[in-house]
Amino acid sequence: MDYGILLSSIALGAVTFFAFRLDEPRRIRLLNAFTGAYLLSLTLLHLLPELYHTHAHEAALSPLWIGALMLTGFFLQVGLDVISVGVEHGHTHVVREGRVPWGVILGLCLHAFVEALALADRHRHFDPASRQLLLVSIVVHNFPVSIALLAMLCQSGMTRRTALGWLAVFAAMGPLGMFLSAHTALAEHTRELTALVIGIFLHIATTILFEASDLHRFNVGKLAAIVLGTGLGIATVLLH
Repeated sequence: MDYGILLSSIALGAVTFFAFRLDEPRRIRLLNAFTGAYLLSLTLLHLLPELYHTHAHEAALSPLWIGALMLTGFFLQVGLDVISVGVEHGHTHVVREGRVPWGVILGLCLHAFVEALALADRHRHFDPASRQLLLVSIVVHNFPVSIALLAMLCQSGMTRRTALGWLAVFAAMGPLGMFLSAHTALAEHTRELTALVIGIFLHIATTILFEASDLHRFNVGKLAAIVLGTGLGIATVLLH
């Protein structure tokens, strides 16, 4: 079921893109603000605190090591942004027609693969509740990303079928990362991998929320989206 959940938001993103013609960046800015606030709320209210909480039967990890892994994840995402030109933040960029955005595709595939490595399976994860919220975070985050990716692919002159084919490649990266982590020795290191992914989340969420508009100030719509995303994030943690 978790594999289907990972795929669901990307499929929904494709349907939304074609149904509402979300091929202009301004049309998804509010969605980006909402998902950024939601992602940050889940990270700060549950994922990050639980990362430092060690149960009696577990070997404790050095707080310094955990912090170093989060910092690594943060700067790993900085590097991926160079390749993908920031599409992980839900951005779209003008692509020259006839030119396939290989860097964007590669960067997004690596991003989706790495963040799913922290999922493993619910029976071997260091904290099943964190795993579930991590899954929710990835699903919500991938929705605007799939829209932005489709926009760029279609702008490059690809046919709809070809664009959807590349979207399917991107969609497969999450399940592939989760499968690999669940069936290899990585399953014994879910706390470390979660720290890495938290660093990635912090970069993405803060980049979205603190980007300046054209006038270098928030507009009312964006502020409302942030408040809504934060509120829903708080509710998700409290009701989980």
